[in-house]
Amino acid sequence: MKRHFLSGDELFDTESEQVTMAVLSPVPVVGRIRVLDVQRNIDHYVELGDLRARIGAGNLKIQRKGDPLVPAAYQDDEQRDIAQQTAIRLSRMVSDLTTSKCISANQAYRTLKAQHEDAPNDGKPFPSRATLYRYLEKRRNGVPALIGNKNKGNRLPRYSESVTAMVCKVAEESLLKPSSRWTVRSLTQLVNQVAHDEQLLGPTSHISRKYVLRAIQENLSSDIELDRLDPRTAAAAKSLATKRIRVSAPLMRVEQDGLHLPWVIRTPHGETRNLYLVHAIDCHTGIPVGWHFVVGSPTVSDSLRCVESILFSKKERFAALGLDLPMDCYGTPALVVWDNGPETKGERMQRLTKLGIDAMHCKSRHAHGKPYIERLNRSLKEALETLPGCTRFDEVDGRRDPKELQDLPMTLAELEKWVVRWYFETWANTELRRHVHSVFTEEKRLGTTPWQRWKTVEQEQGYALPLPPELDAWRMTLYEHEVRTLSRKTGITYKQFNFKGDNLRYLIAKHGETEVQLLVDPEDFRRIYVSQGASQPLIELVNEDVDEVTPAYSFEQAKQMVKAASDGNAESEEAAAFKRDVFARSRETSAKAAAGGSKKVKQSRETAARVKAVKAIDRARDNPLPPARTVHQASTASPVAASFDDVAALPVLNRKTGDDQA
Repeated sequence: MKRHFLSGDELFDTESEQVTMAVLSPVPVVGRIRVLDVQRNIDHYVELGDLRARIGAGNLKIQRKGDPLVPAAYQDDEQRDIAQQTAIRLSRMVSDLTTSKCISANQAYRTLKAQHEDAPNDGKPFPSRATLYRYLEKRRNGVPALIGNKNKGNRLPRYSESVTAMVCKVAEESLLKPSSRWTVRSLTQLVNQVAHDEQLLGPTSHISRKYVLRAIQENLSSDIELDRLDPRTAAAAKSLATKRIRVSAPLMRVEQDGLHLPWVIRTPHGETRNLYLVHAIDCHTGIPVGWHFVVGSPTVSDSLRCVESILFSKKERFAALGLDLPMDCYGTPALVVWDNGPETKGERMQRLTKLGIDAMHCKSRHAHGKPYIERLNRSLKEALETLPGCTRFDEVDGRRDPKELQDLPMTLAELEKWVVRWYFETWANTELRRHVHSVFTEEKRLGTTPWQRWKTVEQEQGYALPLPPELDAWRMTLYEHEVRTLSRKTGITYKQFNFKGDNLRYLIAKHGETEVQLLVDPEDFRRIYVSQGASQPLIELVNEDVDEVTPAYSFEQAKQMVKAASDGNAESEEAAAFKRDVFARSRETSAKAAAGGSKKVKQSRETAARVKAVKAIDRARDNPLPPARTVHQASTASPVAASFDDVAALPVLNRKTGDDQA
């Protein structure tokens, strides 16, 4: 503690970060002290009150000869603090004795030492005379009696700058690389080898691992692990939680994510490990507001199904699972936060803005951008990992094989029931730390569990929860928009399928065979909808290839099924042989240049007339009339064959041009 100015004190300006003045005389003269202006190299007097005020405001610091580099306030050393208190107390007692009794410091020391030896003490020896004199000298100079362990040690670097530069260079080339094979231990061995090869160290000297780490941290990187991580995952692994996300009301911010569930489940088509849960959480209350199970990788349609469960009531879903839960939380969210996966992109997701839903995508591999749903993911797996078929072992997914352990898997419906029960029976009634600490920011307590907060806001405060959208408006958002032409014969053709039905007559009568706007659910190839404009109902058309029991395949599935059904029917040998013969005969003659059009027509007519005449003769030959007779009774004689010996031979004509070939 510097109680007064001393001659030689330097005043360090924290704004300019340099010494601006030096004290020449600390004795005040009319409230001023004499200082040296370091920049102008002149001495002048400065108001003592101004200097005191600037020191108190932190604009000036006193740099005094003998001050430790690390002040006592920055040393967390209890033993040093006790020794400092003892030194201050002894220095004060010696000063008091020399002043009150007018004795020397030596005599005061002897008096205090005798009192210490006569009185009961803790067994600690009394300081020596030289030690006490050092305490007194530092007291007069205004510096601490003890400097502390942090000011001890080598004042110069242990190794030269060339050694430090070599360590940094080798570390940059080997250790500080993404996914580097090098470790700190192997790097230390390499550093010692290079140092001896380049004769930077003596044969018996060795660089320690501790020095290598310190050299890297002081000169290259404060976080070695960050430099060694894959840049794609480094952002999430080393993210900074600088500010808490605060949401003012329910459904103002909803986070949605696709979670791979570490379970083997049974389906009607076999067992699978590829199971995902697309679910969403309300960030204000912390209660789950939507979910959708997916066998296989999630798609855009799966993400929209989860959004649909956020928007509309879930009572029917609860009833299908055999659950009676009062927590039917739904409505149109103001903001939905997704990750950057392909299942959250595309034109269909962008159309959510037409419902007043703002969509925000986190950066790739920035899972910390949606912390609430990530916390829910972890809690869900930890709570249900004891269920049959789970692949988690020691809190790591995929390390356990239920099949080898004869662990019978559950069905998808059973697992979904357990998940939903955990949502609304456990998690909804769990006290969350962020809700407990909201006492410092909320004027009125809303509760410490998700369900308490939702119920308080909805029932006690009378907050008007956001309404769900109209069903037609949701379909306009959910389905793909296409333009096709109506046809009396084929209805509407979309992706190789014809859509007709009882409503086709109405559409033809109203619109005619014109282009109309379609709404298509890519997950259901059985039907499409025709839009008639705002405030008009959607008109349904049905695929002509389906009936009441046809499953709702997606268009992609249906196309694959049609392709698979036709792939096995290769062209028969007979058909291939016929086609080959046709092509061979077709190539025997080549077409010539076309003549005049009128001549062709005339030749064709003449040829047609000749052919008709020949056919008439052929018919007469095959079915001749009987000879004329005067007897009107049936003849018993054998029929006489007609003779054409006197008929001239027919001309031979070219079958293409009609020219005579004789």
